[in-house]
Amino acid sequence: MARYLRPPNTSLFIRNISDDSRPEDLRREFGRYGPIVDVYIPVDFYTRRPRGFAYIQYPLCASVRCLSVSEFIMGELPVKLDVGGGREC
Repeated sequence: MARYLRPPNTSLFIRNISDDSRPEDLRREFGRYGPIVDVYIPVDFYTRRPRGFAYIQYPLCASVRCLSVSEFIMGELPVKLDVGGGREC
């Protein structure tokens, strides 16, 4: 038996978000699938512009599982979803 088990994965990786997407926009779109703990949009070190992807952290595995679609439209762009690494829920 392993001494350390990773916690269940409750993180969602979102690709192809627009440059003008804000955390509030993502909270509004993905908040309907469950409560959100955190939204993180990485920015480029030099230009301080968003890098085109984001992470959403849910407190429960069920919220991540109910997002079984891998792509949907947010604004005018098709957004791709992927569940982050870690132990399965």
